[in-house]
Amino acid sequence: MKIKKSVKEAMKQLQIKKLRRNQIKPINSVLDGRDTMVIAPTSYGKSLLYQIPAIVNGKKLTVVIEPLLALIHDQVKKLQGLGIAAFYLDSTQSKPEQRRVMELLDEGKVTLLYIAPERLETGILFQLERHNKISLVVIDECHCVVSWGYAFRKSYLEIGKWVGCLRKKPVILALSATAVPEDRPQIMELLSMKDVRMFEESLYRSNLTFLKRMAPTRKDQQKELECSMKKYHRHTTIVFCNTKMAVENVAAYLEKLYPDEVMAYHSGKKREEKAMLTGKKHIIVATSALSMGVDVRNVDLVIHFNMPLSLADYYQMSGRAGREGQKARSILLYSPNDYYTGLAMIDDVENKEFRKLAEQRLDEMKEFCDDRERCMVQVMLHALGDTYTGKCRYCTNCQKER
Repeated sequence: MKIKKSVKEAMKQLQIKKLRRNQIKPINSVLDGRDTMVIAPTSYGKSLLYQIPAIVNGKKLTVVIEPLLALIHDQVKKLQGLGIAAFYLDSTQSKPEQRRVMELLDEGKVTLLYIAPERLETGILFQLERHNKISLVVIDECHCVVSWGYAFRKSYLEIGKWVGCLRKKPVILALSATAVPEDRPQIMELLSMKDVRMFEESLYRSNLTFLKRMAPTRKDQQKELECSMKKYHRHTTIVFCNTKMAVENVAAYLEKLYPDEVMAYHSGKKREEKAMLTGKKHIIVATSALSMGVDVRNVDLVIHFNMPLSLADYYQMSGRAGREGQKARSILLYSPNDYYTGLAMIDDVENKEFRKLAEQRLDEMKEFCDDRERCMVQVMLHALGDTYTGKCRYCTNCQKER
């Protein structure tokens, strides 16, 4: 497929030598002014789908809405290192720092602005529109619009309203690996997307092996965790837990086995970002928040200490492993008690309709854990709307057939 000259120039700035054919199509869709949704696996290179159009559009502004500050800081640091005018506005900045960013915006010297959805409540889009032509609004990890919007971050539900109030509607690009088919129409509606072009890529990743272990008690979980670490921990391991308390407890347990290698990461531990992103710690214990695209290098092992709340969450977290294409493993430690802990967490959701849907997805996750026959990859990808029909041959269930 022929690549436009302006796209080639943007690739040079981003130091990208080659684009895959399935990346060129959504980039062209955005440049053609079409609202676009892309469903693609982790490590696909979804960031390029808006970074290239942002550079091509030159003096026009691209606003990127991200779920996590760690992700925002990581992206901006990389782009600034390439000499690209990317900045962010968030609560970690001092007032003088925020004023300086606003001055640069007023002067039209910003190409990409990264924000969290809560920033929209300050009326930031209207301030930007006074001095900038907003050409593109990007909602990264767009599954959060529904899964987090109805649960604990209502600002996600208001994105479409704020964008819809602009004098000239910008192009909207929504990106995700785990927006399941039944959620996608609602996501589009909540984001005020019109005449949407949809691009879907297979979520199957041949370099990632899925394993599961039954661990009925806390002692069993710790034993399986220790065994898995001894057998498979080589470079960097992420251990996911469902609660902050579990993160702290598991991190303390692993610290005894691996002194000075372990760090705990959750919303109350934002100071730990630097150690995590620079690779100074090789064992990270975290909540599911770390699954949202934060680029932790050389991860070849993901361990789920608790059963995730859905197969989408499970896939998203597992996808932190093997992002550079290396062989990697995702190991699920399943305790029946996790199901009841999950029900208690879901019970806090106010929206009755979404709470019922979350319970159905938790039931689906439990069934997946109990299933000892069907290929784990096939079941998981089918739930995510993928058409993969083969057997992976290497998951726990497939190994039993060999």
